[in-house]
Amino acid sequence: MDRVLKGEEEESIPLPILRDDLEIVPTAAQPNGAPAWVIFDRVGNRYFEIGREFLDMLTLWRVGTVTKLVSKVRTEFGRTITEEDVKSAIHFMISNALVRDIPGNDFKAMVAKEEGAKKSALSRMMHSYLFFRIPLFRPDKFLQATWPFVSFLFTRFAVWIFALIGISGLYLVSRQWDQFTGTFQFMLSWQGAMLYGLSLVFVKSIHELGHAYMSVRYGLRVPTIGIAFMVLMPVLYTDTSGAWRLRSRRDRLMIDGAGIFTELTLAAIATFAWVFLPEGGLRLCVFAIATTSWITSLAVNLNPLMRFDGYYILSDTLGFQNMQQRGFDMARWRMRELLFGLGEPAPETLSVRLRRLIIVHAWATWIYRFFLFLGIAILVYAFFIKVVGIILFIVEILWFILMPLGREMKHWWEIRSQIMSAKRFIGVGIGLACAITLAVIPWSTRISIPAVMTAEKEQSIFAPFPAQIVALKVKDGDRVAAGDVLMNLTAPQLYLDIKLASEKRTLIETRIDRTGSDDKDRASLIVLTNELKEVTEQLDGLNRIKEKLVVRAPFDGVVADIDPELHAGLWINKKTPLAILQVGDGPSIKGYVGEANVFRFETGADALFIPDNPEMPMVYTRVKDVAQASSERLDEPYLALPYGGSIPIEEAKREELRPLEATYAVAMSTQSGSGVQLPQMAVRGVSVISGEPQSFYTRVKRQVLKVFVREMGV
Repeated sequence: MDRVLKGEEEESIPLPILRDDLEIVPTAAQPNGAPAWVIFDRVGNRYFEIGREFLDMLTLWRVGTVTKLVSKVRTEFGRTITEEDVKSAIHFMISNALVRDIPGNDFKAMVAKEEGAKKSALSRMMHSYLFFRIPLFRPDKFLQATWPFVSFLFTRFAVWIFALIGISGLYLVSRQWDQFTGTFQFMLSWQGAMLYGLSLVFVKSIHELGHAYMSVRYGLRVPTIGIAFMVLMPVLYTDTSGAWRLRSRRDRLMIDGAGIFTELTLAAIATFAWVFLPEGGLRLCVFAIATTSWITSLAVNLNPLMRFDGYYILSDTLGFQNMQQRGFDMARWRMRELLFGLGEPAPETLSVRLRRLIIVHAWATWIYRFFLFLGIAILVYAFFIKVVGIILFIVEILWFILMPLGREMKHWWEIRSQIMSAKRFIGVGIGLACAITLAVIPWSTRISIPAVMTAEKEQSIFAPFPAQIVALKVKDGDRVAAGDVLMNLTAPQLYLDIKLASEKRTLIETRIDRTGSDDKDRASLIVLTNELKEVTEQLDGLNRIKEKLVVRAPFDGVVADIDPELHAGLWINKKTPLAILQVGDGPSIKGYVGEANVFRFETGADALFIPDNPEMPMVYTRVKDVAQASSERLDEPYLALPYGGSIPIEEAKREELRPLEATYAVAMSTQSGSGVQLPQMAVRGVSVISGEPQSFYTRVKRQVLKVFVREMGV
């Protein structure tokens, strides 16, 4: 007859029959020093860690029923367990298929329950998209056969040799650092990208062989090596679950770190080889292998926040298996305690130091995974067809970000009576209400835009061509009139060209004068006349250029920003700004506002210009004009991102300074009585404009809708 395992008293519940092929072996001690064992499932090649209490139950499992097992454990081992403990053990054994499916056992209802709890087809499909494995081959025979030939690489002597090679390689590369880093320019090409891709496959293959051979070194079996897909991103993997059998935590760590050690060894050899190889394809190959190995080993594999080698190294160092899931449970418990002070016991008993470390690791993992999966979602959207990309983006956000939040909120709802009766509930509620109020109420009237302050009219003064300064006639702050001399220049090459042109003109004029007596010259009169015309025009042009050696003021104004290095005798080129000539009673301020805020203020709105230089005073201004259409290009290069500003521009139109997003020009003038002097150079800063109030919620909503409408092509 069938009975469902519930919490009620049932004295005759039979125990399911354990599978005959299960093996229980001792393993490394638990963090508190207590001994531990693992149940080895040969068929599924799985390991399950258990403690003394569970082992005692399995030792006496053949007594037949729950009641007898409780009594027998008390009699044989002097340990008190409850029927609920036994039922939990039965649930664990059944859910992991560790019992024999024999008709008539009393756990059929629980099996049915487990079947009902399986994931739906949609859930399985989503999980398969997010993560699935494909075993490629069974390497155990190959590893056993080749181990004698590579075993010397896993000795202490070999480690010292490779360390010496690595240190020597890094030192020698440092002597050629510019040449080494310069190779990255080639790697930015499509050939370099292909070479990096092949290097990554090779390095990761060697990485997995490192794990596999280290497992063989400790007498373990390696059932499979394959490829796993994490959000369609391929990652090689080696099944080293046999490490659970090892009783030494140090041996486990050696297997965990074998892949990283192997990559670093490969990086050391490749770095050393790069120094001595001649220029060519082979040197590029070892460069790609070296940089790939260093980067992936130190930046990726050692990361403890994802389930890579660093995670397992930390887990085995602490002796804390299944650290991520247990850590998440501990972190959620700690978060509830901090928020509400429910006084619930921790999910498991740990030392204070270990518990803090596990909680911090879990919180850091949450933050890291939030940004990682958000980035993956954006990449998925970018590389797929637009409609498919949007669907996969939504799946990413739902599965990795919103669903965990939803599960936690569901748990809060289930314990709402405890939460509402907690002492901190009122304080948390007030804080949440304040946060929502601040987000919803339109209290922010400040609109910050990038801006630059210049004179109302100004012009940079340049030399007409490369020349030498003869005399500097002005200094900063001098007021000049149009046509006044600013400086005198000289250009020996120009004077030489003028002299040669004059002599050539004289020679041609002489030949023309004697055409009456010379038949040959008479025949070439037309040619000589044309040459004379060309030389005369050339000479006139050189003389006009000569006049520009006297640099004059193009209009009335004030001289500013003269280069302090300028002096008589200094050679300058035509690209070097010599000074700035400014005119106007006050400065002019120009900025650019984004599309989201352009309708929040009008002409006449008050504004405050805050220079980037904190030593300069703030300037009270007023909006003079707002462009009706977005700017196709920036008139002020100081505000473009490549030149130190904050407005991103299109890379393809970098020379034209085309903004990446719609921006509207805003002209501002100083308020009367501000007494601001003309700036001697362009001053970059931020203008804070008073506009219509807007809430944080409204800003976020508009931005989301803007992106949605733009991407959907509505």
